[in-house]
Amino acid sequence: MKSLIALLFLPLTLFVFCYFDLSPSLPMENATRASFVMEERLEGYDYIQNGEQFIIEVYSDIESFYAMRSQDIIGFNLYFQSLDINDFAKSVNGQIFKRQSVEGIEIYEGYTNCYKDFRYVGGQKINIQIAVKPNEVVVGFPLILTGF
Repeated sequence: MKSLIALLFLPLTLFVFCYFDLSPSLPMENATRASFVMEERLEGYDYIQNGEQFIIEVYSDIESFYAMRSQDIIGFNLYFQSLDINDFAKSVNGQIFKRQSVEGIEIYEGYTNCYKDFRYVGGQKINIQIAVKPNEVVVGFPLILTGF
């Protein structure tokens, strides 16, 4: 009987976690701004057009913007004055590893299940890219799509 209950409980648990997306949320609360890459221009927001895509700049209520528009977002960057990479990795249940240093900018890449899109880089799934500059940290999902 216990096995039958466990067998029935497991699919229900998986359904609840998948349906309601109870995975950890992306930490946006300390971001000073965000850039969202989208295929449409939005009224009332600063933007830069890049080919057929628009980079929408958001300076406040970043989490609300993301929640309302997540299905339309191709990728996005979060900007922080400082960020502890190890704490960030823990907060998103991610694995982040150092990849390279380019012109004094430390570049990290990794993967988290908090963000569903990804790219393959060097045969590995990547959906977080972090650029640590002297006075700013840029975190891109799935990559930094707007440059460092």
